[in-house]
Amino acid sequence: MLHLYQEITLLALRDDKGTVAIDHLAQVLAGALAAELVLKNKISLSNDKKKFVDLQDASPTGDLLLDECLDKLSNAKRRAKLETWVSRFASIKRIHHKAAQSLCQLGILRQDTGKLLLIFNRTIYPEVDPKPESQIVERLEQAIFSSKTDLSPQDTLLVSLANASGLLSRIFGRKRIKPERKRIKQIVEGEAVGKATQQVIEAIQIAIIVTAVIVPVIASS
Repeated sequence: MLHLYQEITLLALRDDKGTVAIDHLAQVLAGALAAELVLKNKISLSNDKKKFVDLQDASPTGDLLLDECLDKLSNAKRRAKLETWVSRFASIKRIHHKAAQSLCQLGILRQDTGKLLLIFNRTIYPEVDPKPESQIVERLEQAIFSSKTDLSPQDTLLVSLANASGLLSRIFGRKRIKPERKRIKQIVEGEAVGKATQQVIEAIQIAIIVTAVIVPVIASS
């Protein structure tokens, strides 16, 4: 199974062009990285409203991006909220390129050079093997368009991140997604999953929204 951030990367890239199709991808990837660290019991969230992050296990995962996040956590001088850590993870240099390159190593994407405005070169990641993404979309479809209640934590977080980033509408179309908003809300708010996963989802959703708003404001000031 791919890492959560790799699944989001596949969904967020245009298959043929290999370019990013959504806004704030760095923030969404950062949320996925934080979520996976929680699922792997590498970090935990405090039980109060502030949702401070505590490092539980700093041992390497073997994944470059996840381990880069663990290094940042290990070197932190003081505790910080989840929103702060998502912002820090989102600022990892070339985060979406690193995510895409990890998929290139698996033979799912390939790295290439494309033109921006017919003048500037940019790195793109066209899809080579469509099967992994098709399987991800199939999991999303089963989660959203059925009454299935035994969703895995990864599938629950995948739905939540895809919903927060606008990927669900891009994948399935607004007309098809609109009647399922109640079902998506049930998944996102944890009615179909355990309370612990619900807490993680809520905190990461807030983190993505906050950083997606704050980062562009800082950049323009």
